[in-house]
Amino acid sequence: MVLDRDIRLTILGNTGVGKTSLIKRLKGEDPTMTEKTMDIIVEKKKITLLSSSRQSKLSLERYRKYNVIAVDNPGDFKLRRKWRDAMRKYKTDGILFMLDPSQGIESQRVAMEDSFNYFLDSLSLDPDKADKKAKKKKTLFFFVVNKMDTIDNDEEKAKIFLENFDTVIEDYKMTFLFAKFAQAFISVHKSPYEEIDSIFEKCKQALY
Repeated sequence: MVLDRDIRLTILGNTGVGKTSLIKRLKGEDPTMTEKTMDIIVEKKKITLLSSSRQSKLSLERYRKYNVIAVDNPGDFKLRRKWRDAMRKYKTDGILFMLDPSQGIESQRVAMEDSFNYFLDSLSLDPDKADKKAKKKKTLFFFVVNKMDTIDNDEEKAKIFLENFDTVIEDYKMTFLFAKFAQAFISVHKSPYEEIDSIFEKCKQALY
């Protein structure tokens, strides 16, 4: 019997960074046909990762499917309290935080700090209890630089851009001691599906 596995991701970031567009690419829908997200939206898609085809025919992994449960959240500052509710209700395996090099750095840093604080709140509203739970929690923090086409698809530029958030990411690492971290550089609208798939391959490797 092939046992499917779940990958539960809470997708966060500023308004307009490409959260909903990424989910549409995952589902095979037109990523340009999006509206501003105003509430928590749960999208589900069962996928077979491309790496599975490289597994031995005797390997269970060759036939395993992954149920991606992607929780899309509004990026608007006034609606970010919903992030805590989403992470608590849907028992997220990790945060996929999206960044846009064409947007201001400071507003995106604030959004990243908010995701950190609301994740702690989702564990407990008591700060001491939240910190203790965070130290033991196995989770994934995945930072995705989207819209690579706006910086000439230059990974070095993307890495330099991501360095602007190093201090916040360090807070994540010091608080969530058993967490795993990953990063990716894509253009949701233009990247081949293999690059979209690779995001969920990294999630699988981190979580399983």
